[in-house]
Amino acid sequence: METASSAWLLARPAATAASFIAAFLAVRLVLMLAIGFGNDEAYTLAGARTLHLSYFDHPPLHIWLAHVASLVVEETRWVRLPFVLLFAGTGWLLFLVTRHLYGPQAAVWSVLALNLSIFFTVSAGGWVVPDGVLIFFLLAAVQALLPVLIPKQNGDKASPWRAWLLAGLWFGLAGLSKYNAILIALGLIAFIIASPRHRRWLAHPAPYFGALVAFVILTPVLVWNAHNGWASFAFQTSRGLPQSALRPAQVLAMLAGEAAFLSPWVAVPLAAALVGACRSQGRDADRLLLALSLPAIVLFSIAPLWSTRGLPHWPMPGWLFVFPLLGAWIEKRPSRWFSPIKWAIGSTVAFAVVLVVAVGLTAEGWASRGVAASGAGQDPTLESLDWTALRNADAVVAAHPAFVVTTRWMDAGKIALALGKDVQVAIFSDDPRQFAFGPAIDRFVGQDTLIIVPAPLLAQQLPRLKPYFATLDPPEHVWIGRHGRNEIELGIIRAHGLLRPYPLPYASKASATVPPSVRS
Repeated sequence: METASSAWLLARPAATAASFIAAFLAVRLVLMLAIGFGNDEAYTLAGARTLHLSYFDHPPLHIWLAHVASLVVEETRWVRLPFVLLFAGTGWLLFLVTRHLYGPQAAVWSVLALNLSIFFTVSAGGWVVPDGVLIFFLLAAVQALLPVLIPKQNGDKASPWRAWLLAGLWFGLAGLSKYNAILIALGLIAFIIASPRHRRWLAHPAPYFGALVAFVILTPVLVWNAHNGWASFAFQTSRGLPQSALRPAQVLAMLAGEAAFLSPWVAVPLAAALVGACRSQGRDADRLLLALSLPAIVLFSIAPLWSTRGLPHWPMPGWLFVFPLLGAWIEKRPSRWFSPIKWAIGSTVAFAVVLVVAVGLTAEGWASRGVAASGAGQDPTLESLDWTALRNADAVVAAHPAFVVTTRWMDAGKIALALGKDVQVAIFSDDPRQFAFGPAIDRFVGQDTLIIVPAPLLAQQLPRLKPYFATLDPPEHVWIGRHGRNEIELGIIRAHGLLRPYPLPYASKASATVPPSVRS
């Protein structure tokens, strides 16, 4: 029965993979419209209002893409559409890479597994974040190199110049998306150095010209950083600096987070495929994928031992290159306990259940009621709540401010989207991130404004803000929530006479260091 089902499913691999990609594309289009912008997305869209050569947190490519999209569809949820469509292309590139290395049937399984992963389908697959753009170009770079690194038997002879120049283009665009693209490039270099058959490329000029193409594409990032005290590089590298003591619990938390992001039904066979490839003698294909995947996986998984706790999505570009190994592992059916068809059905059901529950919790606010009743803390789905009600608050309507002040970058993004492009948002804190590189607020000295912060933070934040204004009125309060419920309470203070801007923690056109409060 299972053999017949597998045969039917894999009879036309390319068509089956395309069907999977189209089906999950439809799912992501629904998610695109059903869920509001998270903190990172709101922050990105606020920063995308102004084009720069690069930006504080990340290289500029996904922000440029968001800028262009917002010109067409404004700052609505449709701005996610380019990212949703790009991930459909990522699925097809994964099919091409896996088919080249392990055959078309393994490629079908790899595409299905990628789309059944919560992180790749939901976050990288449709949010306004750099990960989706990064993985598309990383796969494009590897796919361009496969004909010269691992040529097919009796295949057409590939042009090394075309392959390496294309790879340089795609690696450059990957680096223009996110800094950890460098780990995949270093893995490729390690593979070439370690493989006697491929060491000849070290003496060929084509790879060096490809690297030159990548470098030229990355020049906007270098120029921006050179003119802003290397602030972006300082911020990102500060996350890996050693802390006071080793924290093994953070490594365990990181690994658990990676498993959750990958989804348990994908993470377990994915890890099995990775371990199997490490233990076997391996073909060139195995060794290439291990070289591409392990640097990011190992570095980001163990870095929390000595540094900050880390974020589970950091190693995901490494895990991306384990999916072809997983496709080959599933095709081989390595043990009696693993059934590809049962795994596919069970994983699809689990994925659908998790997605339906998550959308219900987020869009309808089901979790808030349970959290409120239990006293367990704040509902995490509140992050996706739009703050559009803020624009109709009495204090905002009466003041009609040209600029407003807040104290946290995650609130600033929400406020910026709620109040529109005509209102400048300034962050008065030591962690303003990209808002520090927007238009200066010196021109507003002497003017009145509004301070907007979450109500629970008022007592903590107001003493820090008072020295920058002549007087502050008593706070007013506004509630934001889903379906008429009060879920987020904001404090709004009328601030009279801005005395001076808050001092920026980053030096512009000079050396810059990242203050300790930013290293998080």
